[in-house]
Amino acid sequence: MANDTISNVSVEIPEITQVEFVVEDLEDGMERFGSVLGIDPWEIYQFEPPKLPETTYRGEDHDYTMILALADLAGTMIELIEPTDGKSIYTEHLEEHGEGLHHIACFAFEDTEKTVQQFEDGGMEVLQSGTFVDTPYWYLDTQEQLNGVIFETATNLESMPEPDETYSR
Repeated sequence: MANDTISNVSVEIPEITQVEFVVEDLEDGMERFGSVLGIDPWEIYQFEPPKLPETTYRGEDHDYTMILALADLAGTMIELIEPTDGKSIYTEHLEEHGEGLHHIACFAFEDTEKTVQQFEDGGMEVLQSGTFVDTPYWYLDTQEQLNGVIFETATNLESMPEPDETYSR
């Protein structure tokens, strides 16, 4: 049965680049994911000023920070995020659901800004956004359409700096 509240958006997703989980403790998360799924090593990034100069939350300029870890699992990027300061969609998730799957992402669009606009035109607003160094990112409100999962996209990933540190079990 069709849901009349679901918008008609036809965005072709070339790949799922990333699967992300919100965690309360990043090191614990890396240990658990590493021991169960064999993921190792992890690249750790501190998302905070001055590397994170522009952030929005629910349509307003808003400061938040997080620490995250990235690793490869069979060609898919696995991301763990621990929120560190400020209200964000990550703190919301922890408060409402605890740790767990938060979003999926595609970083392979030819025109990322156009894709974001297509989602917005379909009624799926930007929940949170920011720019990390020179890499803009957007989280889109696809929770109703994707059974509670948020969709993220970003552009200019080649400008990502080297990780702040690397973690290996």
